[in-house]
Amino acid sequence: MSELKSRPPAKPTPDLDAFIAGAEEKAAPKSTPKRKSTYPWEEDRVRDDVTKTFILRLSEPYLLKLKYISEHTPDSMQKFCLNILEDAIDKKIKDLTK
Repeated sequence: MSELKSRPPAKPTPDLDAFIAGAEEKAAPKSTPKRKSTYPWEEDRVRDDVTKTFILRLSEPYLLKLKYISEHTPDSMQKFCLNILEDAIDKKIKDLTK
């Protein structure tokens, strides 16, 4: 019976020839597109149909107040906050970009 030995798996051997060949290839310089807009939210790559997540920490009393609002109005907690927050953001941006 042979003795079992425990050893870590061997690291894969890198293909050095491919690495060196890749380093020798000259890549065409990438041209950076000129920025047409002044602000990041106006760039071409920004899409209105993409939704990103932003986590907001609320104290327990405010979370309970928000739940109360959503239970006593047609708006969900998310929709209520989103409407107020978007209006406040637009107002602040307007003030900052005058």
